[in-house]
Amino acid sequence: MRAKKDWRFDPEDLTLRESLVIAFGLVVVFGLFIAFRRDGSVKFDGLAISTAVLFGYFIHDSRKYLRNLRFWLLTACLLAAHLAAWIPLLLHAEKWGLLWFNIMVFELPVFWHLRGRPGLLE
Repeated sequence: MRAKKDWRFDPEDLTLRESLVIAFGLVVVFGLFIAFRRDGSVKFDGLAISTAVLFGYFIHDSRKYLRNLRFWLLTACLLAAHLAAWIPLLLHAEKWGLLWFNIMVFELPVFWHLRGRPGLLE
């Protein structure tokens, strides 16, 4: 028996509906970037992309909770807190590089800790 990895992506596991939702989401995100393109937008383009990757990973890692309303409420609260912290920071930063968004990875252990709290999602 093969040991199951914590993170693996196999395109064969995707249903048609999931594939269409992912494709539609990517088209909408990139369409919005093109429609509202302006100079110096690396801060907010980077925020959008990094946030999508961060929460995409968190949701993918939480697949067993996808049918749980409390999980989605927790995820919405985490997203609100995430944006409430990052948007003012980016508005006040004069210079911001795209690679500086890598510090977002330190949010994942907090997300996992909150998701794993006893009684929160059960």
